[in-house]
Amino acid sequence: MTDFFQFRFRQSVLSRFQAGLLAVPLLAAATANASAAPDINGTWKTPAGALVEIKACGNEPCGRIVDFPAPKGYTVQSTPDLNNKDESKRSRKILGLKVLWRLKPASNSWKGRAYDPRRGFSANATVRKTNANTLEVQGCVRVVFNVCEKETWRRVK
Repeated sequence: MTDFFQFRFRQSVLSRFQAGLLAVPLLAAATANASAAPDINGTWKTPAGALVEIKACGNEPCGRIVDFPAPKGYTVQSTPDLNNKDESKRSRKILGLKVLWRLKPASNSWKGRAYDPRRGFSANATVRKTNANTLEVQGCVRVVFNVCEKETWRRVK
């Protein structure tokens, strides 16, 4: 009987050791996968004609509006965030406004938050680089279910 228990103990120790060895490459692959999100830095043109510059904001990328077609009666420098759902933010300027933030690598994309100044609300965002000069930006808002909208941004710089 003693031999049986020793065999089971050795088998258990060996199984744990093998599981530990297997966990190392899996953990390394998960870490490599997280850092595999593509470089999205640059200046991108939205379908509405705005230019968004994406660059490092601390440890993560963020995007700010650096130019846009000003609405009638306003200049690029004077256009306020009139459509914002939060009345207290309606006097802030669109120029320089952060429209992508809290972006974290997620496999072949970035996930975070986006703000749409045309509609005045923020949404969960996924930013995916489809090629060297194209970004696919998707925003999703949960109403009763997720409502998502996707845009293609083109690289200018």
